[in-house]
Amino acid sequence: MSSIPASRPDGFTLIELVLVIVILGVLAAFALPRFADLSSSARLAALDGVEGTMRSTIGIVKAKARAQGLSPAAANPSGGNAQTGLIIETEAGRSEVDWRNLCPESRAESADALTMLDYLSIDENDQTLLSQVDNRYTRVGYDLNTCYVEYDSFGDPECTVTKVTSGC
Repeated sequence: MSSIPASRPDGFTLIELVLVIVILGVLAAFALPRFADLSSSARLAALDGVEGTMRSTIGIVKAKARAQGLSPAAANPSGGNAQTGLIIETEAGRSEVDWRNLCPESRAESADALTMLDYLSIDENDQTLLSQVDNRYTRVGYDLNTCYVEYDSFGDPECTVTKVTSGC
């Protein structure tokens, strides 16, 4: 006598499918928040890079100014060619430093009229990072009110770099 093997249904049982769905739900509950937080971490890391580059730029420019024999002044030099005595040359080009602290001006008026963005190699038309530049301040970030780095070139006695991350 030959025995007929018991037929086994193909596919998954309802219990197996429910277990898989439950496991996927648990994984999603823990994994999704971590992935959602990556964009915030990436923004903070980018701002850390901008902040570090600004601080390095300040150090290099001040060192070059001192190497040229410049020193901070007690008062703003006035006169037609007063700013020409505050011009230094860097790899980015020729630009002036602030008389108070020898920091690069946020937007210089003399020589090549460099901005802090020129030192950072950030294009003012960049769609990823927003920027705002005037003679005193440079802001670079994702939201120029709540997620940015600000450079104040006229700080007295020192220029300052401040990172604001409340909206990142």
